[in-house]
Amino acid sequence: MKQPWRFLVCTIVFVIVGWYIGAMFDFFPFYADDFAVRAVGFATLILSVVMAACTILIVKKKDKD
Repeated sequence: MKQPWRFLVCTIVFVIVGWYIGAMFDFFPFYADDFAVRAVGFATLILSVVMAACTILIVKKKDKD
C-alpha cells in the first residue's frame, strides 16, 4: 500500500458522506437528535477507522515478508 494515510482519510470521508446521504433520503427511522443515533454514528466512525488502520498494518507487514 503506497499511500496509507490517503486510504485512512478516504475511509473517514466516505463514512461521513454515507451518513449524510442516508439522512438526506430519510434512511434513518428515528430522529438524528437522539443520543443513541449520535452514539451509533460515532461508533461506526471509530470502527471504520480501526478496521482501516488494521488493514494498513496487515498490508505493510505482508509487504515486508
